[in-house]
Amino acid sequence: MSYGRLVGSLALCLASCLAPATASAGPKKKPPPPAPPANSGVLVGTVSRVVDGDTLWLTVEGQGGPQVVVRVAGIDAPESCQAGGSEATAALNDLALGHKVTVRVVDRDDFGRTVGKVFDGAKDIGDRMVRDGQAWSIRFKYDRGPYVAEERMAHTFKRGLHAAGDAMEPLEFRRQHGPCNGADAKAPAANGAKPMALATRT
Repeated sequence: MSYGRLVGSLALCLASCLAPATASAGPKKKPPPPAPPANSGVLVGTVSRVVDGDTLWLTVEGQGGPQVVVRVAGIDAPESCQAGGSEATAALNDLALGHKVTVRVVDRDDFGRTVGKVFDGAKDIGDRMVRDGQAWSIRFKYDRGPYVAEERMAHTFKRGLHAAGDAMEPLEFRRQHGPCNGADAKAPAANGAKPMALATRT
């Protein structure tokens, strides 16, 4: 018998010997699905307080109820001490206070606040604030922000802050007067627990 035939015969013999053992072992179990990442960049909770037209406190579910200060991404509402500030705060109160919302975290700002898009079901709270004329689409140098179309519509139809036609953008107000006292955003909660500025990034 040639060497090649000998090798082939040995291979066939091994295959036939191992086949029953493999069959008796049964089907292989599928590996368990990968665990979700510990930090998915999404927070779910109830809005416990509205600080101003673009800042709120969130009581997060499943984390012992920490208070997280959330800056609504994509919008810039009037400062609390600026004309229109109280109206913008009232508008965000109506849209979000006491509601269970989902926050898709995008960043953390210089004040340690979580920055995220806030949704009440399918409703984008930032979109509604700008569409109703209670906030501007936030500016990034030459970028007029994600809600510029909604802002133009609100301006055209003179909704909310644009009714008088002379509303000052918060960016310009801060440039001229500085920010209002931001103590409210960092004040302790009623039960004495301080809000947590979650350092989550996506």
